[in-house]
Amino acid sequence: MIKKQIILPTLLFATILIAGMTGCTSSKSPDVSQGDNSGTKVSDTNTSAPNTPGANTPERAKKREAVRQQVEAVLTPDQVKELSAKLQQGEKMRKAVFSLNLTAEQKTKIQDIFKTAYPRRNS
Repeated sequence: MIKKQIILPTLLFATILIAGMTGCTSSKSPDVSQGDNSGTKVSDTNTSAPNTPGANTPERAKKREAVRQQVEAVLTPDQVKELSAKLQQGEKMRKAVFSLNLTAEQKTKIQDIFKTAYPRRNS
């Protein structure tokens, strides 16, 4: 009888403890790492190949700048100022461009620029 009174709460406590530890060490987050890493995130130490999607390489930066120049050539001076302000605030290029008050002709030209620059992306 005494064994049942000790065993049941012990098993319950162990189950809760193990479940809590398992939940704390979930590997779904990309920034979770094991051990002491001196404050460096796992994503900060990523040394993957520069051709991976999302890599910020000088070639990609040049391509983005070329696309921006092509887009700005289609816009009015006021729209260029508005676009620059939105991009400096951290807005994505595509979203910033299409949030401007564009004419139908401007929209068509800009969509063609994006399709040419980023052929794999669906517009």
